[in-house]
Amino acid sequence: MDTKAEYRELVKHMGKKEFTFLKMQEYGFWPSHLPTPYERQQNESPQDFENRKKLLDEFQNLSEKISDACKEKQEIEKKLSHLKKEFQDTWDYEKIRSAVAQEIMKESIARRAERKAGRERQKQLKSEAWNKKKAENILFIGKGYSGLLAKKETNVQKLEANEMPVIETDKELAKFLQIEYNTLRYLAYHRDVITFDNYYRFDVPKKSGGTRHIAAPKTQLKAVQKQILEQILQKVEISDLAHGFAKSRSVLTGAKVHGTSPDVLINIDLENFFPTITFERVRGLFQSFGYSGYIASLLAMICTYCERMPLEVKGEVKYIKTSGRILPQGSPASPMITNIICRNMDKRIYGLCKTLGLTYTRYADDMSFSYTGPCEQFAIGSFLNSIRKIIESEGFHMKDKKTHILRKHNRQYITGIVINNEEIGVPKKWVKILKASIHNAQKLKESGGSVSDKTIHEITGKIAWLKSVNAARYDRIISQGTEFLKSV
Repeated sequence: MDTKAEYRELVKHMGKKEFTFLKMQEYGFWPSHLPTPYERQQNESPQDFENRKKLLDEFQNLSEKISDACKEKQEIEKKLSHLKKEFQDTWDYEKIRSAVAQEIMKESIARRAERKAGRERQKQLKSEAWNKKKAENILFIGKGYSGLLAKKETNVQKLEANEMPVIETDKELAKFLQIEYNTLRYLAYHRDVITFDNYYRFDVPKKSGGTRHIAAPKTQLKAVQKQILEQILQKVEISDLAHGFAKSRSVLTGAKVHGTSPDVLINIDLENFFPTITFERVRGLFQSFGYSGYIASLLAMICTYCERMPLEVKGEVKYIKTSGRILPQGSPASPMITNIICRNMDKRIYGLCKTLGLTYTRYADDMSFSYTGPCEQFAIGSFLNSIRKIIESEGFHMKDKKTHILRKHNRQYITGIVINNEEIGVPKKWVKILKASIHNAQKLKESGGSVSDKTIHEITGKIAWLKSVNAARYDRIISQGTEFLKSV
């Protein structure tokens, strides 16, 4: 048998790798006392395997680097060859250096142009993506008011526990408010200067003098605020001490709590009550329900407004903001917001009054305290200081000029209801004015004159008010007024 045939037969039985290492040992290329790599691989430990893998990875990296270096070398050789051909007649080093510099400059300019074009493409794509996002999401609601729009975590469990609607996106909010998405974007955006005002603004005279500024929302905004009131705010339990703007409560129920003729009655007014409640406080209120900073910000924008003054610019009237966003006195949602925000203040004041033996009620910004007992045991000055501290720590302020301390010999009244008689009533002057109105209207009618609708409405309203306060006590004038109204 020839040698090649023998080798083929051995390879067939042993395997190519084993045959190769056998011959390497025979010819002295591999020591016979050392195991072959394949034998080592079969018997290697996990640590040996990791070491071998690491070496193979390093080998692969080195191979790739060598390959890249070879490619770079080939490129350089190609450029040198090109230069040699171009300058084969003369080896003018300055000319060669200038040509190389120009080539490098061209490549550099081309690379810069390519990078610039890439940046422009990225900028354009980013701008298109941002414009698309702006069209599909509310990302900005005005300078100074957009800080929490990135906070979109909703406490669903808390909302469900409060039986409030779960609203997580602006689209869901628009659907909940029953308005178009673009309408929501418009209502929830603050503008320093506007040409159309969403509020009717007017002043009403106060009994104590001066005027009260009222901002009543126009039809569309009013409907949205009413939806927030009925579906969200009215789900919140308010303090039993609050008698304003709450179901089954009124100035009458607030006055009756104090009984008649207490030894001391103290009335306190809160200064700038509605303007004190800012956008930030309203937003925090909605967050406390479980809504995200995003949804709470949109709801707060709808429920607040800013004071404005009209200014004519180039023949067009514009309305310029003169304050930050505050709670409007005239919105259907505002009274309930005040009651909820004042819950903690009411609780703290009630705790103090319970300790001192006083009765406390609140009707919006009118706070009443009554005390029955030995007056020497009631330190009024100390009590008022304690009340002031609580009020100011809750973000409100007392109106010192409107703080009245009324004893039994004074006319004691709570929100227009007189309580220092055996039974509650209204001021005598108020009753005299009503009697005069009925008498004058009756004489005018008998003389053939026409009684104005305004007079009829005033008499009707006042008669209804007397019935609600104390129908039995004012039975005579109620009957006179009713007979007159029947005859008109």
